[in-house]
Amino acid sequence: MIPQTPADIAALMSSLLAADPGRPRVTWYGPNSERVEFSAKTLGNWVAKTANLLVEELDCQPGSTVGIALPVHWRSVSWLLAAWAVGVHAVVFDENLGPARTDLEFDVLVTDRPSSPPKGSTEAELVVVALPSLATRWTGDVPPGAIDAAAEIRLQPDVFTPYAAPTADTPALTTGELTVSYGDLLVQASTAAAEPGTRLLTDAGPSRAIEAYLAPLVAGGSVVLHHDLSQLTVEQREHLVSQEQVTITDLGPAL
Repeated sequence: MIPQTPADIAALMSSLLAADPGRPRVTWYGPNSERVEFSAKTLGNWVAKTANLLVEELDCQPGSTVGIALPVHWRSVSWLLAAWAVGVHAVVFDENLGPARTDLEFDVLVTDRPSSPPKGSTEAELVVVALPSLATRWTGDVPPGAIDAAAEIRLQPDVFTPYAAPTADTPALTTGELTVSYGDLLVQASTAAAEPGTRLLTDAGPSRAIEAYLAPLVAGGSVVLHHDLSQLTVEQREHLVSQEQVTITDLGPAL
């Protein structure tokens, strides 16, 4: 039986911490054999620090619109969880879904490619994200007026207390033309969850965040996120499944 659907992201993170603070919840495989693992406690710290950055440095609040232009990466997971902890409207840019909606005004753009911002986001406050896991700052010159996420997040408090909560009909996530409200976000994640304690292997990007990132956590499980499973041979994939004790590899159809 899937655990009871948490009321919000704070409740989700608290439940993971209470269950086992040291249990791996997000495991990331990047290029060049990079592997990074986040326990419930470590993931919670990253989410809290990032949420504090959104509120204290970027003046975000429930209903603010934040563009997320990041690849398949553990930083995408932490940024999305932080966005939902604050209550902002996270809009994922995905070239596979076609042009982003043109009726949105972005307050913030979070990207690893500041030189080529997505259409419609050029007036937003810019946050540049260095992708190397051990990066402590952006490599090269930070664009004028931009915030260096790697340098600023680590300075933020480890505990986040929201000033206000989003309403049930506040937009939580937009991917392509599809928008999910806060009232439906965790309900959809719970519906998508396969089984309690599931450990999902996937290379899904932020546009599949509900099924790939939220659903395993809502089920009390974890996600093994690979940057590109197509690069693995059958033998390498089978070894990864065995090594990481993966229980499910099929993400299923998009919601």
